[in-house]
Amino acid sequence: MGRMLGAFDDPQELDRPDLNKCPDCECYFSGDNCPLCGKPCPEDMRAGNRKPPKKQKHRRSSSSRVTFIEWYHSWWFIIVALIVFPIAGIALLVTSPHKRSSKITFVVIGAIYLVISTVGIGTIIGGIAQLIDPVVDTTLNREEYIEKCEDASLEDYYRSVDSYKDKFVSMTLKVTEVFVDGDAYGINRKYTTYYMCTDASGSRFQIMVRNCVQDKNENLVVGDVIRVYGEGAGNVTVYDAKDYAPRSAPCINVAYLDVIEP
Repeated sequence: MGRMLGAFDDPQELDRPDLNKCPDCECYFSGDNCPLCGKPCPEDMRAGNRKPPKKQKHRRSSSSRVTFIEWYHSWWFIIVALIVFPIAGIALLVTSPHKRSSKITFVVIGAIYLVISTVGIGTIIGGIAQLIDPVVDTTLNREEYIEKCEDASLEDYYRSVDSYKDKFVSMTLKVTEVFVDGDAYGINRKYTTYYMCTDASGSRFQIMVRNCVQDKNENLVVGDVIRVYGEGAGNVTVYDAKDYAPRSAPCINVAYLDVIEP
């Protein structure tokens, strides 16, 4: 057990109702004139006429006595608890005799730390980035989005991927591989599924399709022929969650797609 800690509060103002009080020097004396400045004592500051000083309200921990704090309520222990086990640290802080303002400050800090340690800083950063710059345009409905898309050939998109970045494109593709991004986090986890695709004729050119579908998720399988509507994402490298093997190719963030019946 550690020893208890203590702290002294400010003493209350001392009053001498049996003595006169100088309004300037605030000293007490028994004569007619102040011994420090020589000023005559006014009638309202003489003993018996002077109003008693107002008593200041003190907090629970404020008194002229020593306030003892258990070792587990000391600041050093609460801070360590907030870092190691935030829930316990917050509980100790709430039940401690410290000032309310200090409690509120440290509860807020502890709650923020708890969120960061539980969710992860990457999740928070990813969520903010997604709000600022969404993966696909979510302000358009399906009809408006499809209307903005321009047809592109697989070969042309593959060879000129940078010229298509952030442009609305559509094309018909065939799924050759399905994998999940092992590095995805936060709000972007809804966009972790990727499809490696070629065209329906089996061209040697391949691109990646990132599933950002805004309506019905088709859960595609290898062999599906699809019509995609999305936005150019440039060259992208994704690490497969199964073996963390890299997959690199030109990529399209797809907002809408249709499965074409064989």
